[in-house]
Amino acid sequence: MTKLFARLAGAAAVLTALTGMPVLAQTPEQYTTFEKYGFCGSIDDSCYNSWYDRTSGEEEPWKVFIFSHVATGVNPHDNRDAGVEALTALLEEQGYEVTASQDPADLESGFGLRPYDAIVFFNTGRDAVSSLGMMALRIYVEGGGGFVGIHNAFGTNFNSTWFEGLLGAQLYDHGPRQAGTVIVESESDVSVAHLAEGTQFNDEEFYNLNPDPRWLSDVRILLSVDNASREQGTAGYYGNPGMGETNPVSWCHYYDGGRAWLTTLGHSFEILEDENWRQHVLGGIDSVMGKEPFCQE
Repeated sequence: MTKLFARLAGAAAVLTALTGMPVLAQTPEQYTTFEKYGFCGSIDDSCYNSWYDRTSGEEEPWKVFIFSHVATGVNPHDNRDAGVEALTALLEEQGYEVTASQDPADLESGFGLRPYDAIVFFNTGRDAVSSLGMMALRIYVEGGGGFVGIHNAFGTNFNSTWFEGLLGAQLYDHGPRQAGTVIVESESDVSVAHLAEGTQFNDEEFYNLNPDPRWLSDVRILLSVDNASREQGTAGYYGNPGMGETNPVSWCHYYDGGRAWLTTLGHSFEILEDENWRQHVLGGIDSVMGKEPFCQE
């Protein structure tokens, strides 16, 4: 009996040691989108369906739908309404037709979404998309639609595995708002090629993400933040110790038939007037629509 107790005590000690390890420190080997989510993912067009071809011949003006709904009971970002106005003005300057909505019912028809060349989620929050809306969005993406997720799009519909795969990551937490210097990971992608070495974004929430999009072998990281430039540290409010020397900031991939471009930048009022951010987002929208080359190395 004494030996049995000793064995049990030893096993308990091992279990305590294992469960006491920080979960986020256990970085897995890279996996594919299909292995993780069960849907096709790629950084080339092998996972793309060109059913919504808008890039040949004479076409109507490019059409963009901006969705910014936040679930009832959740406080929206302070800059949500101003951000929608800023994005609308930016896109209309390019001659695009823009529809903006905070009504989840406007996202609930596959036929209703089909005319749009890009759907943009700007600072949505929590269960912003209904089950019917998620089904319509999935039909839209499967047909070759373009999706852009900005900032708190990563804090949206945590319960949808398909949507997590579309984003490539989810918000875990973030540290204090602060300045950070970004590192351009792509030489030619239209959404980041304009950013000079040493470009800084101020008063921004640089997200700690889980899962880490860098674990996906078929996602292209476009932009990261140099964590050595963040004077207030990288640890998040809910215990994430940070993501190493850099945090991913923007990335892209083909997913389940469509194109997806993502950025965590977009928290403050000031960033809405930052020309670097405006060109960053415009490049992402243009590329998912097919107006510009998508997801370049």
